[in-house]
Amino acid sequence: MTWLQGRGASPSTLRAYAADLRQLDRWLAAGGTRPEDADDLAMRRFAAHLGTLRYAPATSARKLSAARGAFAFMLDRGMVARNPAALVPGPMRVRKLPATFSEPEVERLLDRPPAPEPRRLRDRAVLELLYGCGLRASEACGLEIADVDADEGIVRVTGKGGKDRVVPLGGAATIALRRYLDEGRPALGATRGTRLFVSVRGRPLGPTDIRRAVRRELAAAGLAQRSPHAFRHTFATHLLEHGADLRSIQHLLGHASVGTTQVYTHVSVRHLRAAHAASHPRG
Repeated sequence: MTWLQGRGASPSTLRAYAADLRQLDRWLAAGGTRPEDADDLAMRRFAAHLGTLRYAPATSARKLSAARGAFAFMLDRGMVARNPAALVPGPMRVRKLPATFSEPEVERLLDRPPAPEPRRLRDRAVLELLYGCGLRASEACGLEIADVDADEGIVRVTGKGGKDRVVPLGGAATIALRRYLDEGRPALGATRGTRLFVSVRGRPLGPTDIRRAVRRELAAAGLAQRSPHAFRHTFATHLLEHGADLRSIQHLLGHASVGTTQVYTHVSVRHLRAAHAASHPRG
């Protein structure tokens, strides 16, 4: 996996690609083929095999991407004469619109007075950052105390591929973070360490902890369960609906390409259509 590590892939991506390559290796071995002897036909058959397993299109596409990357790495080092996966087509992918919260749902969730317990103060600060800054759960977990500058109203985020960006802190997020740092974090046993968000025993939070926090807060507000990533989608969608331009949203989200950000234009159009249908006399 050296080729992926050199690109700054996240631990979860490394684990997924490693599992994908083990699956390919087992499939080739079952047919008596070594990876270095695989040809175009073998890789096309592997792609067809993935189709019989009924994976989601995105999963099959990732597995083929892992194969292309591994063979490209081997080609660069003279281990194979050509990349047999280079021209293997991936599955047709239907792009689903991301799940989002409505503005009334966000208000219902975040306008409630936060409970004074240290863990609840932490969870509120997490939610305010997910929605107010559009952070991924992994990015929130990786924040250090020094990354937050409440006086300047900014947070420094390390995103995918180790790329850094600066995101403004809104007023609500600043207030929630100050209260967590003043009242919540010291009571969670975090006498040492520099990680911003910690558990009740003072250890750094992981993405699973963030998912649990989101579930607790949504349940307390009587809202349907959604993943932490829904807050990131909602952040982008609400910005777009209130007039922010795509390039600004791209920077705030840390997307390498504006094409990735353009999915939110479809979400916004959906919102506008609903408003038109509800409000226009001939809608």
